[in-house]
Amino acid sequence: MNNIIYFDNSATTRLSDEVFESMKEFLINNFSNPSSIYEISQKSKVAIEKSRENLANYINANKNEVFFTSSGTESDNWAIIGSTIRKKLQSAHIITTAFEHSAVLETCKFLENFGFDVTYIYPNREGFISYKDVVDAIRDDTVFVSVMLVNNEVGTIQDIEKICKAVKEKNEKIIFHTDAVQALSELNIDVKKLKVDLMSFSAHKIHGPKGVGALYIKQGTDIENFILGGSQERKRRAGTENVAGIVGFSKAIDILRSKILENVQKRKKLKEYLLLKLTENFKNFKINASLENRHSGNLNISFPGVDKEMIIMSMDFNGICISSGSACSSGSLENSHVLSSMKIDLDLQDSAIRISLGEENTKNDIDKFINALKDIVS
Repeated sequence: MNNIIYFDNSATTRLSDEVFESMKEFLINNFSNPSSIYEISQKSKVAIEKSRENLANYINANKNEVFFTSSGTESDNWAIIGSTIRKKLQSAHIITTAFEHSAVLETCKFLENFGFDVTYIYPNREGFISYKDVVDAIRDDTVFVSVMLVNNEVGTIQDIEKICKAVKEKNEKIIFHTDAVQALSELNIDVKKLKVDLMSFSAHKIHGPKGVGALYIKQGTDIENFILGGSQERKRRAGTENVAGIVGFSKAIDILRSKILENVQKRKKLKEYLLLKLTENFKNFKINASLENRHSGNLNISFPGVDKEMIIMSMDFNGICISSGSACSSGSLENSHVLSSMKIDLDLQDSAIRISLGEENTKNDIDKFINALKDIVS
């Protein structure tokens, strides 16, 4: 792995050494079920609550508004299904965007099978959602709106504060959710400033462990419990807690708290260097979506006439990891629903690759990538 150049940080990030060390105690020695009453179990319980408070403080929430889950996908599912399931007594309308993560889109499609009506708002060609389009779609029976904060494929950052405010001014009873899985590494998130009701997170996007996420639920939000069985997570989400994962998530937050601005600047400089090298070496490439208001590590580009599968597989042979989009759907290498929703030309979709830089990457990594890309594209 030491020789691998990893340019797929939107899919996942390397587990931090410090995070791994923080998890060991709860994987090996303090392994007990936190729901038990003996001493070592209470240590696990305390660790969970300290982690909850840490994440809550980081996003400016109350600790009782943070619930740990198994993933960002579960958090999205809980937010959508939990907020809407009882509202189908008569008619219920949901608004989301056409370029959400599949965890949101597939959940909305699932609800359509049960009679919910869903409106999908399309972004413009630069990858942004208009707040007016969202507001104009609101109906008398609209109960839920979900708009992602940072897109996972093209990296564009939506003005959630403005969109949420406009929705609430139209109907304050509508529950507003945002998928912030890709945003946590990039933005200083303040849920009180954004005024959202629900927000989804995942640990493995910030050098934390896989298999742990969180859902922020604003106090007073009408949402059903999602996983039934035990009394964990204050009787809201059953299942024995992933103590080591939760502790690792909290440690990743600690590191992020001290380094987020530094990390963003590192990624910006790397992306500027990558763009410079692309411009110097290739005449025919296209950047998909705006370069403004975009995740600092994200670059989605197309090479018309060059098959993306060939690029990705050839890069793999060169020890370089890139993707064509979301790791949850890119295994088939089908064209991206994100680029399709942006009305990107089909030939650009066919050749689109996503490069997601991390703060651990170097200019030397980029030079090797460019050299490999020249051979592939030519």
